[in-house]
Amino acid sequence: MTRVSLRIAVVALGLSVPPASGQTANRAPARTGPDKAAADRRSGPPVIGCPSLANYRMLMRGGAQAAAAQLADPKADHLGCTALSRGDITGIVDRVSLGGQSYDCAGLRATTACHWIEAGAADRSGPAVR
Repeated sequence: MTRVSLRIAVVALGLSVPPASGQTANRAPARTGPDKAAADRRSGPPVIGCPSLANYRMLMRGGAQAAAAQLADPKADHLGCTALSRGDITGIVDRVSLGGQSYDCAGLRATTACHWIEAGAADRSGPAVR
């Protein structure tokens, strides 16, 4: 088959035809960055999280500021807890309510173990302070 008749057959079947050399293809506009709400969720101060809910509750007993001070002290027992970057949080894997307080377990990019955080802390753009 010649090139022209092949092109006509492809068009008749409804298949896309690659542009010939020198022709520009009509392309969809490039995607702009992620939506503003998603960007706001990923930015902001870090969130304190622990792989164990019991350890998270012990760490947060004195409040978020006391917990942040304990995490900043290299000699203190961190109970496995750490400050999590909001950009590393992939989503909420589990939720639980205990003693009238709700907690979320946030999935992280770097590990398969989720980390317990205050409920809603991953969705807020402000600090995770009550």
